[in-house]
Amino acid sequence: MTSSYPRETVEFQPITITVDGTPVTTGVTVALVANGTRPSEWVAPTTLAGKIGVMLTGLTPGLYNVWAKISSSPETPVIDCGFVSIT
Repeated sequence: MTSSYPRETVEFQPITITVDGTPVTTGVTVALVANGTRPSEWVAPTTLAGKIGVMLTGLTPGLYNVWAKISSSPETPVIDCGFVSIT
């Protein structure tokens, strides 16, 4: 995903996480960080109309990376979900 949004936007950016082809919406945390940095703080995703994702609001212009972490014992996969460009 690479989408471009103006900095004034307040918009939901959905992400799709699947395990063995089945969409997962529980046990997921997300991070939205400036490009080139690694996530250090994970938060619950925003849920809207049964989908999970991040809310884009209050971001300065630049490229941001969306990450997801799935809690699934014994594994904890971390997934790079792509980029969002703020203009």
